[in-house]
Amino acid sequence: MSEQLEHILSHYQDENREITNVDEPQCSLVLFKLAEKKFAFYGSQIKEIMAERPVSWVPGCPPSLEGVINYRGRVESVININQLLDTPATDAGKRTILIGRGQKMQSGILVDKLIDVLEVAESQIHPAADNLSATMQKIVVGIVPVGSEYFALLDLDLVFARYLETSGYDSRA
Repeated sequence: MSEQLEHILSHYQDENREITNVDEPQCSLVLFKLAEKKFAFYGSQIKEIMAERPVSWVPGCPPSLEGVINYRGRVESVININQLLDTPATDAGKRTILIGRGQKMQSGILVDKLIDVLEVAESQIHPAADNLSATMQKIVVGIVPVGSEYFALLDLDLVFARYLETSGYDSRA
């Protein structure tokens, strides 16, 4: 029996097999929950993840602007994207602030819970479903399976553009 095994192994060693190394493009994702729904941002669009801190309310601002925080010695807005994502507002205890930077805007984004930051193969990102609400179709760019769960992948530039549109700010400024 061992002679047969040696023969098989020597056969495979003698063959000139070409090994193909596939280097699949990867991207970083920041996974989070908002009102028990699961979402993700591209990691390249999130500059920092901060534990909850006091947010100062600013009078006269749209309801989607939660307020401002002191971020590295400067004033940074903190927005609530629940309305943009068709999710009910939550009064969750400790929430996380994601500092996001798009092409035209930077702001803190309030999320209920940070789940993970991970690298995924770009091929794992599937196109967004056609049956999403009209609101969601404007900002969801894909669906990402992670284990047995699925996360709606958001493009931060689209989220910021939609925020500016719905809050009365001119997005062309």
